[in-house]
Amino acid sequence: MRFRLLIIILLMPLFSFSQTFEKWKALVNWDGTTYWWKYLTISPKYFGPNALTIPFINNGSIDSVNSLAVTGNFHFSKGDNTQNIALYGNYTTKSNTIAVDVQFVPYEQFTLSQAKKDERKIYYESYYDKATVGDVLVNTTVQLFKKQRAHFHLALRIGLRLPSGGGQGSARYADVPGYWIDLGGALPLSNEWKWVSMAGFYVWQTNSDVLRQDDALLCGTGLEWNKGNFRLQNYFAAYFGYKRNGDDPIVYRMSAEKRNKNITWILRFQQGLQDFYYSSFETGIKYNFRN
Repeated sequence: MRFRLLIIILLMPLFSFSQTFEKWKALVNWDGTTYWWKYLTISPKYFGPNALTIPFINNGSIDSVNSLAVTGNFHFSKGDNTQNIALYGNYTTKSNTIAVDVQFVPYEQFTLSQAKKDERKIYYESYYDKATVGDVLVNTTVQLFKKQRAHFHLALRIGLRLPSGGGQGSARYADVPGYWIDLGGALPLSNEWKWVSMAGFYVWQTNSDVLRQDDALLCGTGLEWNKGNFRLQNYFAAYFGYKRNGDDPIVYRMSAEKRNKNITWILRFQQGLQDFYYSSFETGIKYNFRN
């Protein structure tokens, strides 16, 4: 009898943390007909760290080296710890005027607390999910005013977020398309230092029948240091949506890259400041092809 009582006591936390259809209905105050996806909040605050990310800063220059890269990413926050693999590829024209780069998360694993699951209104059938695949991002960047590069750098970027990711029920990826258009520039401050900035807009589809998309102002600014085969970037980036439902993420980023012949070593850090509460680390390697 005592043994059975001990087993019940040990298993009680598992039963209390379990999720059922009845618990989900009470959590979202289900009306009996609306599809579960409609109860999610499609904004960076209520999804995983790779769902609606702020694009890397457009520093006014295209990446003039054809390359492939792989990195490991580690995201830490209260109630959501995530790890993922990221793949990158870049192709540039021979004239170095247009570059196309692709990003993809082939694998993401995560651990969420019960409080975080309830906050994001995770569907009961996805309550115990631990891994998924991510979105594909494609950028096309065009170099502008090449003859004036001694005085300033300017580039136009058009980006697309292809809804290829999974884990919608567990609020990892939103399964909605998005795009951004921005101008990025840099002013040389010395032979090594540049002030970099970008401005544009970011748009993504939502699950609302009334406001079908969220439109956001995209911006970023900071400093870049280049010397030899080493590059260091320190900048702030953000976008500001109009729904005010956790769609105003602001982050600080530090990126260091060291090139050694055909290999570039990558180390990045990102700290969320608003509507994106993750501390993120990324490290990896990039192979540079001879153009």
